[in-house]
Amino acid sequence: MPTASQVNPQARRWVRRGWWLFALLAASLVAANVLGDWLLSVQGYTGTEEDLPLSVVLRAGLPAVLVLVSPMAASAWCGARARRLGDPRGGVLLLVSTLVAVLLVGLNLVQVVVRVVTGG
Repeated sequence: MPTASQVNPQARRWVRRGWWLFALLAASLVAANVLGDWLLSVQGYTGTEEDLPLSVVLRAGLPAVLVLVSPMAASAWCGARARRLGDPRGGVLLLVSTLVAVLLVGLNLVQVVVRVVTGG
């Protein structure tokens, strides 16, 4: 395993950029929530209704989920790039970013599935 001084400086920069992108998760949570609420209101709903049609939920939810996971996708890409350039820390960044993205999508998907199964 190479030491920090032996790692390609460009690879270190990709790891650093990736972690900065990962830190944007909090901002993307806020942006996704605002976007989802706005898309619901454009369709004439407040989001508090119990009988939202699935098509409305998907039209508001899919763009919001894309905004939510975009920093994780970019961070994972930076991690993969750093790993290809020789920095093993890029693999950790890739793994963590991918796991967080999968969990975020999974949590949102569970909400939709529960809504469809329970009928409300």
